[in-house]
Parts: sequence; C-alpha cells; structure tokens
Amino acid sequence: MKKKLIVLYAVIAVGAGILTGLFISHMFFSDQEAPIKPGVIDENIVGENKQNDNKPNKNEGNAIDIDHNITNKQRYYKPLVSNATRNVLLIGEDAYSGNYDTIIIASISEKDKKVQLFNFPRDIYIDYSQEVLSKLEQMSPKLYTAKGFQKINAAPNVGASIKYKSDEGRFGNSRADFLADLIEELFGITIHDYAYVNTKGFREVVDLFGGVEINVPIRMKYDDPMQDLYIDLEKGIQRLNGEQAEWFVRFRQGYNEKGEFKNYSDTFRKENQNEFLKAFFKQHVNVKNVGKIDELVKLLGNNIKTSVDNIKDITFYANMLGKALTGKYDLESSIIECLDAKMINGVYFDIIRSE
Repeated sequence: MKKKLIVLYAVIAVGAGILTGLFISHMFFSDQEAPIKPGVIDENIVGENKQNDNKPNKNEGNAIDIDHNITNKQRYYKPLVSNATRNVLLIGEDAYSGNYDTIIIASISEKDKKVQLFNFPRDIYIDYSQEVLSKLEQMSPKLYTAKGFQKINAAPNVGASIKYKSDEGRFGNSRADFLADLIEELFGITIHDYAYVNTKGFREVVDLFGGVEINVPIRMKYDDPMQDLYIDLEKGIQRLNGEQAEWFVRFRQGYNEKGEFKNYSDTFRKENQNEFLKAFFKQHVNVKNVGKIDELVKLLGNNIKTSVDNIKDITFYANMLGKALTGKYDLESSIIECLDAKMINGVYFDIIRSE
C-alpha cells in the first residue's frame, strides 16, 4: 500500500506542479493566519492539514444542487460530474504575483474507469451574494475596494477576510473551505480532498522519470529577467527535461518561428498544460515506476500539503490508484467554458456559461 500511496502523491504533486504554469522556488507554510494583502492570495490557503467531521464521507455522492449563499444564484450551465466521482482540488501558485492562478479538479470515476481534469481559468467572474459583499466591506474594506477581487483566483483571499466558517468547515481552514464551497455551489462538484504542492521540486520529479516526450506546437522563445524566466523551445516532438518542461507549461507570450512577438491566451497555456499532464500520465504512471519510491519520498516529503491524513482516506486513494494502474483508466481534460471577456468596473473577467 505504501508504494501505491507514494505513486499517488507523485501523480498529485506532478499534476498540480505542471498545471500551475508558474513555479516558485520555495514556499512557507504556517498554522497562523497571515495578514492579507489586497489582490494577493496568501499561501496558507492549504497550509493546515486539518480535517473534521464536516468533511464529506468517501462513500457519499456529490451534492449537485448545493446553495451555500456565496453567489447571487450564479450557476454553470451543465453538470460536470456524476454522483459516483471522487474529486480532488489541485492548487498551484503564480510565482510572480503570489495568486493561486491554477485551480484544477481531478475527478475520479471508478465506475466509468475514467479520470477527468477540469481546469478553471483564473479570471472567472464570481457574482458574490450581498451577504458576502457586506461582510467583506465590513471586515476588509481594502480588499473590497481592490480591483479584481471578484476573480476566482482571489476567492481564498475573500474567504480568509470574512473568516468563512471560522475553522469549522470541512477542512478547518477558511481559505480552502471557501474555495471548495464556492466550486460546489457554482459547478456542482463536491470537493472531497485537496492537494497543494510546493512546486520547487517539479523539475526534479520530471527528471527522475526521465523527462516527457511531447509535441511542442509552436516556437517558444521568451525572456523575462524580472521573473528569472528564459524560455527557448523549438517546435516539434521532443523529450523535455525538468527545466524545459517548466518552460513549456509557463509559456503564454513570446517570439514564434518567424521572430514575431505574439500574446497567446490563458486558454492556450492551459491546453498545453493539460496535454503535458496527459503525456506524463500515459508515459510514467504505471506499475514499473514503483521502483522509484525511495527517491520520490525524498523529493515529495517537503513539496506537498494535502487533506489526506488518516488511514481511512489513505486506504481509499491507494486502492483507487491500484485500480487505475491496472484498469487502464482513460484520462480526459477540459477547460471550464466561458463567454467572451467582459469589462466590469475597469477589469476584464471571464464569464462562465450559466443556466
């Protein structure tokens, strides 16, 4: 079971690390509530590994029609998961701004033998209820007046500012609980667990598995000394090492094969991230790699924070992973559908397709 569990953690760690698209050199975890900066999400969103009796039971179905009164009846236009899935929230941080710009749900269906990845654009507009807005205005006037606080990547900051559920939610953390309940209300996906990854080990994990072969769709050339970021990838099928893999999943603007500078959408980057994760899953998530357990333990020990912290949960995911490895589960990925960007109070937002 231990071997299966470590491989599970490797999948979660690499998955969350890849899909952040932006990486950090170190991460500070604390049990204390740190001061909030307007427009910046604190890294302690999942700094605690608390769980309590309010956490959904692994044998319970997903609540598809839940109203936590977080939004003004805002709802996605279609259901995304069935009652039989188990859903893990993967969270990654922007290395430059400190925002949690990667929000992904890994939805596992044992019945359908399928793993689905739902990638949430960071600029999704959240139409908060008057109750939430009133609390935020009262408890954090600076954040309330900050531009962009209604983007989904600022939701954990909002939850912390209004002291959402006061450490009495399913994860015992206002940031994680608020984001989980928000996703449940908007998209009908119950979050059973979360994983936050310190992505400084991303390069080492990719290198440990010998890199990943993938098709680079365009010439990727970009230099940004401010972020210590220097991307240089040729177009075509190639095996990327850890450093090159980081370039691939971060690229969203730069010079193409004609030497022209172009800006690509966040959707373009997320599509590349999804393709990379699928390639990694297909090439490396298999039984033969359990021999890398000792090295993985060293790499992952300080790089992952997760709500999976008791024997019952560990057993559930270890068994699920074992079936995934031997049952040839399909891996699907998609990005939450949004309409054209809309400017609200001087800020552009992505508007989800609604009911």
